[in-house]
Amino acid sequence: CSVLSENIRSLFASQSYHFPIYIHTVDGIFWMVQEKLTYFAGSCLGYIYVISTPNTYTLDMKVVDPTETKETGYTKFAWHRMTCTKNMASGLAEAHKMISSCGHHNSIILFFSDGLVNKGDFFDGTQNFVSKVPVHTFTLAGDAYNHVLHSIVANSPGGKFHATAVPERPNLSSPFSKLLDSLLGATPKDDEKPPGTVSGREPLDVVIISAFDSTNSTPAWYTVDNEIFWLVQEKLTHFANSCMGYIYVMSTPNMYTSDMKVVDPADTKETGYRKFDWRRLKCTKNMASGLAEAHKMISSRGYHDGVILFFSDGLIN
Repeated sequence: CSVLSENIRSLFASQSYHFPIYIHTVDGIFWMVQEKLTYFAGSCLGYIYVISTPNTYTLDMKVVDPTETKETGYTKFAWHRMTCTKNMASGLAEAHKMISSCGHHNSIILFFSDGLVNKGDFFDGTQNFVSKVPVHTFTLAGDAYNHVLHSIVANSPGGKFHATAVPERPNLSSPFSKLLDSLLGATPKDDEKPPGTVSGREPLDVVIISAFDSTNSTPAWYTVDNEIFWLVQEKLTHFANSCMGYIYVMSTPNMYTSDMKVVDPADTKETGYRKFDWRRLKCTKNMASGLAEAHKMISSRGYHDGVILFFSDGLIN
């Protein structure tokens, strides 16, 4: 580890058994930080994560390897399942041990909480812990734990509580990416600013909602999936840095799938949308035909130029 490197610890105090969707958020945050640290030679990245199994956690730390991406996975991380002990201080004590082992002074801790209070030992002693490095705290949604997040920041030099919730899809959020850049002391990349094409077109973010019954619809559901989707995808390639998302009601009762990503001109009808993440999620009250979810997806980008295309077969679900 180089003395000039950036040493980052990410604490994920998120209870996965309550909010399964946060697993994708946490994964997105990890790879955003990993990618940004590739510009700091010899940097280390570690993680501490509370496991859904009562009173256990996992952690590891290693030198950032630029060849590791979300697609390859963090191949060299060792998966440790450990029992929480008293005075763990929400993993801050453990994070300090990991940071000190590298001998760095240029270190930072990023603390992400789902806002729920876990009764296990992991959080014991948090409010009395004094950090030697800046701790930046974030919430994913809930606010029941905010008073503790504030105390963590108050007991750290240069730390800050970030009141704006982390977007569900952080990798698509230009504001969140720029915030990480400012915390890491990096210069934002040009592609993180909404660029125009040669024609001057700004990015356009589109979410397609397909409210089709896959068994009874006329025309069949795959008319939307195979024809409309790729027609919109092709048109969006003319708007640099645009995003395309989808929300689809599944044939399994009360389930849907959704995702969003930056439009890749290399993805075609023949190759398929290779980088989309297929997720099967349970419908909840006040989903508003997927419109509430679509707004979340568009707002995570920080852009105002968005549109929703809603296709219905006219049948009542």
